[in-house]
Parts: sequence; structure tokens; C-alpha cells
Amino acid sequence: MNILAIGAHPDDVESSCGGTLAKYAKLGHKVFTATATNGNVGSATLPMEEIAAIRKEEARRAAAHIGAEYICLDYDDEMFFEEKAARLAFIDLVRYCKADVILTHSPKDYNPDHMLTSKIVTDIPVMIPVEKIKTHSPAYDKIPLVVYFEPVHSIGFEPTEWVDISEEMETKIAMMSEHKSQVLWMQDNYKDSLGDEKKDFFEGFTTLAKFRGTQCGVEYAEAFRMAYDAYRVVPYRVLP
Repeated sequence: MNILAIGAHPDDVESSCGGTLAKYAKLGHKVFTATATNGNVGSATLPMEEIAAIRKEEARRAAAHIGAEYICLDYDDEMFFEEKAARLAFIDLVRYCKADVILTHSPKDYNPDHMLTSKIVTDIPVMIPVEKIKTHSPAYDKIPLVVYFEPVHSIGFEPTEWVDISEEMETKIAMMSEHKSQVLWMQDNYKDSLGDEKKDFFEGFTTLAKFRGTQCGVEYAEAFRMAYDAYRVVPYRVLP
């Protein structure tokens, strides 16, 4: 299959489904990672253009750990709005990847970029094979399945699927470790809420993976929810 993981910002897909993407790649599926925005407000000190270039390169290096191709739609971080051009850009992205499965944000999240990315991805699958909707990449004869990964802290998220990432946890951490600028941004921008001491950027993700692993009887897991109940009748498993 062709697997496309779409996040709002660089580092979103690695932290949310990096282990599952690593497993997909290990099983021989073609993996793409993408972001709607370029993360250009993700620094307290660097100019927007410079931090955008850094964050896109970090995402590219993270994807390279599993042989994935990274694509950025290059919208401004936190200034991403729905319009016709944005919808067409997402459709073109999905068509370029010829995605069978799309992993993306949950509709309920703390960040507007996350929620809008989720909304557009949820809205467009039925448009993918419609040839009258013109994009640079041609239509293909498939309506991709959409799967939601869980939001930060998993508030209000009820999984329907779990993926054992015990063997892939080391790869997930390596992918996340490429996002060095995000570690600095979290420490600079959220120091009051995180506390004065240096906080481990990976602690929350590791704790959540352990919790989800406990739920399904493995060491580490990532949890997901199918976008539509109708997907539950698909006669094959789309998640590894």
C-alpha cells in the first residue's frame, strides 16, 4: 500500500505515529510524510524564513530514517485557513502519493492547525477519483481510508485500533530526535507551564506509548481511531 501521514507541523507525525510508519516501511509499504505548514513560528530567536528551512530539513531527515518521502505544503504556521486553494493542495498531495491509507490528526485537538488539517483530510477522500476536480497530479481510482492518530495528552480520544510498536520504538525516538529546533522551542515558549527545569521532550510520548501498550498487552503501542464507522467493515486490516 501507499501510506500518507499528514500533520499540521513538522514533528507532528513522528510523535503521533512514527512507530506505526516505521512498521509500515518495514513491511514493504511505501510511506510518505507531509505537513500543511512549514513551522515558521517555531523559534523564539530565528527569523521566520530561517526556522522554516530548518524545520523542513529536520522533517526530511526524520522521514529518511524509514525511507519515506517528506512533502511540505508550505502554509504559514498558525496562519493556515481553509479555502479552495488549500483544499486543492491537499487533494493534489493525496493524488501525488496515490494514498491507500491516510493518517492524520483527530478532529478534536488543542491546536487550530491540527483541527483544520484533520477537517480537510476528512472531507476530501471522495474527491480523489473525481477527474473534473483538476490538480497537477491526476485522479486515481481509489477513495483512501482515513485514520486519526491521537492528540497530545490524548484528551477526549477513544481509540478503535492499537499498533504494537515495541520493536519500532527506538526508530520513533530517532525520528523525533531530528527535530532539535522543536525541543528548543518547547523549552523557550512553554517554560512557565513546563517548569524551570529542563523537561525531557520525549517523556510524554514514551509514557503514552507505554500506557497504550499496557492496554493491548505489549511494551509500547500507538493508538488510532478510524475516521468512519463504515471502515470497520473493511475485510482486511489497514494498520499493521
